Amino acid sequence: MDRISVQDHRAVYERLCKDYLNMKLLAQNACNDRECLERCKRVLSEDIHSNRKLSRVTEFDQLLLLLEQRNLLSLLKPDLIGRLEQVLGSKDVACALQSYQNSLSAHYTAVRRFHLEDLRYRDRRTLLEKEVEKLKLHSTNDHSPAPTQPVPNAKCLKYLQKRDTIYTLLQLEIGKSWKIFGRYLNVPAAELDEIEERNRNDLKARIYEVLAAAEAQFTEDVLEQFVILLQKALESSRRKDLKRKIESMLQAN
Repeated sequence: MDRISVQDHRAVYERLCKDYLNMKLLAQNACNDRECLERCKRVLSEDIHSNRKLSRVTEFDQLLLLLEQRNLLSLLKPDLIGRLEQVLGSKDVACALQSYQNSLSAHYTAVRRFHLEDLRYRDRRTLLEKEVEKLKLHSTNDHSPAPTQPVPNAKCLKYLQKRDTIYTLLQLEIGKSWKIFGRYLNVPAAELDEIEERNRNDLKARIYEVLAAAEAQFTEDVLEQFVILLQKALESSRRKDLKRKIESMLQAN
């Protein structure tokens, strides 16, 4: 089997982002008149639970935006496109959705991790932009020095630099004890079963998804806590040799 790297899954995630946008555009193009839009709104009325908001929707892209704002439709939750396709009757939308769902199912854990990382980055940028505006207003009215920004956590940065290498090492070394290792990483039993079902003939993919699922429990600014959990899991799995290798990687310049 070919090794599945972080870069490989990142490429899959980026392709799915484009496919998700393309699928929405196909649906938008298939809704070509007011009557069709009204049928789509009626189909989704029980999901949205707001006649007032629905009454304000006059274009199909507004309907999609409303679904996304209510967390009913997203890159990880495309199923409502299928409900809309039943109204639109578009084979192009149906084919695009089927292909998208197959790809998402095959790489769900990794795609979810990258998606959550991007959402956290977007939220951090939004908060940062607000803080910058506050500082600008503050500097206009007061010439006192602006507060210094916190220094990035060196341990987190070091782990991010070495993550691909660490994942590769564990994919090669954990072997058939991957499920026990996953339990020590606090991955729920049901999720472990789903990972096994998705990757019946690919042990390395199972190990990758276990690591990705465990890491996704931590935000990027506290990834040193994931490293501690990882080291404890290796020790509990009687793989102190791998724990020592990872420690050496993270200590190297």
